[in-house]
Amino acid sequence: MPATNAIPVEFFPAIDGSMSSSDGQTFYLKAERDDGNPVMLGFPHTEIPNIIELAAMQLAHGRDAEGQSVVTAFQSTSFTVGRGPNGEVVLSLTVGQTGRISFLLPDGMPEQIIEVLAKSVTRH
Repeated sequence: MPATNAIPVEFFPAIDGSMSSSDGQTFYLKAERDDGNPVMLGFPHTEIPNIIELAAMQLAHGRDAEGQSVVTAFQSTSFTVGRGPNGEVVLSLTVGQTGRISFLLPDGMPEQIIEVLAKSVTRH
């Protein structure tokens, strides 16, 4: 793998799972090295939102082996809507079986989402 900005790069062809430490301070990703050997990559649990945000910024840049753009979307199985600590609307989506991603929606966005969803499900 080539170095990026003089930082060595190691390629992991698969991510096989995740877990948290018993004290909840560390988040682990179980990855597979090119040689097939597993490795656990550990991060502070507080870095999960940063990891998700950084990965999300790269979604639009994905290409398949033929160079075609890859459309990536998460399969959501359910959602909840609640309030955050400052009264803001919080939209939480369940991805996979138990993964949950929550979004703090700024003023005006809940109304915009309602409007767009209403238009998308209305048949003419």
